[in-house]
Amino acid sequence: MEKQPFPFDPFVDSLLGEKILAVWQLDHHSKDKLETSMLRATNLAKEQICFTSNANKQVLMVSYPKEFREKINSQDYDSIAKRIFEIAIGNDEKPPALDIALELLEWLLTGFDLENVVEQSLSKIFGVPFGIPFLERVRAEYIKELRG
Repeated sequence: MEKQPFPFDPFVDSLLGEKILAVWQLDHHSKDKLETSMLRATNLAKEQICFTSNANKQVLMVSYPKEFREKINSQDYDSIAKRIFEIAIGNDEKPPALDIALELLEWLLTGFDLENVVEQSLSKIFGVPFGIPFLERVRAEYIKELRG
């Protein structure tokens, strides 16, 4: 019997997603509006958004950072945002991996000075032009949560 994938809620199961929603709601917007926009932007059904299996995740979280470091070193920033979106939506060979995309964006947000890349990626995934000031507020909430 094949094991069914477990649903992934980006606003509950990801600290970055949780903080995006919190800042979004502080601006008097609804979760439903952001979720609907994300599903439209990614062309995914809610049922397609699942956790990546641990075995796959371990492999991907080694290979993707290596790939992104190479792109950062060659200053190929546009391809990073494009690649993160591709990871989020999946393709014929790979299922959608929004959980991995958000984890990679957390890594970029906290470890690099790439606000434009992170903002571009999040705006594309969520279908909303967030802007850098929004991202700065998300980062502040994220850091506040980490510090307790």
